[in-house]
Amino acid sequence: MKTLLTLLLLLQVALFARENPFQPTTAYEEEAARMVELNEMDEDYAIEYQREQSYINDVYEKMNNPAVEEKPKEVKPVLTEEKVKKLIEKAKKETENKTKEIVKKAVEEKPKEIEQVVYVKPRLDVSYEKEILPFVKVEYDNDKIDIYSDYKVSKKLTLPGKKKIILDYTAKKNFYTVREDLESTNFPKIAVGNHKKDNYFRIVIELAQLPENYEVSYNDNKVTIVKLYDN
Repeated sequence: MKTLLTLLLLLQVALFARENPFQPTTAYEEEAARMVELNEMDEDYAIEYQREQSYINDVYEKMNNPAVEEKPKEVKPVLTEEKVKKLIEKAKKETENKTKEIVKKAVEEKPKEIEQVVYVKPRLDVSYEKEILPFVKVEYDNDKIDIYSDYKVSKKLTLPGKKKIILDYTAKKNFYTVREDLESTNFPKIAVGNHKKDNYFRIVIELAQLPENYEVSYNDNKVTIVKLYDN
């Protein structure tokens, strides 16, 4: 009886110790954890594999299509003492040539100097002769003038406030008006004008002063005008 009781107790313990296929055990949990770990390892491996594959592809691409090498920077030549001297000489020559061009241009564009008109006082002891027209001639100095003509004076005129003596000659002549400068202080100019329609021509003697300071005389075909001075 005792033996039978002992066997039953042993059988009950054995049945209780057997794994229940429907209830998770510690071994199952360990196996599940291992599977999760394996899955995580697979994911890490996949990521690492992708990285390695990408790296391999890049290397392969570079081998088949090498990158264009950068153009090396131009190295400037080192200036030697001899080159420096040549550059200095070249600069000097260029400067000299530019200076010459500037000077030449300045000389060419230099404005012409204004000519100064110097009045030379006529000499008192010198007399002059001048033919105004074929039929009118004058002899004069600084104080007197003689007017010669083939025709006689018909009229003598003076104008108030005008420094002129006017002489009219009877004649029917054809000519253009003539004006002449005289080298005389008291008789600076003379002019001869034509009045053909009225049968006369006119001689105008310009004076340095008013007519009352001169004396007029007539002698045959000559008229003399003399400057008067106070004694």
